[in-house]
Amino acid sequence: MPSRSPLRSWTATAALTVVGCAALGQPHPARAGMIEQLIYNKCSAAMQADFEKAGKVPPEGMVDFTCTCVVEKIFSQQSITQAKNSCTKLALQKYGQL
Repeated sequence: MPSRSPLRSWTATAALTVVGCAALGQPHPARAGMIEQLIYNKCSAAMQADFEKAGKVPPEGMVDFTCTCVVEKIFSQQSITQAKNSCTKLALQKYGQL
């Protein structure tokens, strides 16, 4: 079976964290930054772990681009699946297939 691109794979822990944060709805301004940072950090950690597991190094800026995109999409009322799919597609267009 061919290996999957690390960009297309997310860990369950990161997905559950994002679900929990997204379930909070529109946060108060004081909490918004904290929730955004939590989602970003979990996304980044999951991507780094997936790349390490695949024995690959992400291109410079790819993790930041993708995770920033995910945070923006979630806070614009997209589902986690929609955010993940949209941002993965954009990252692959920008950085190429790995």
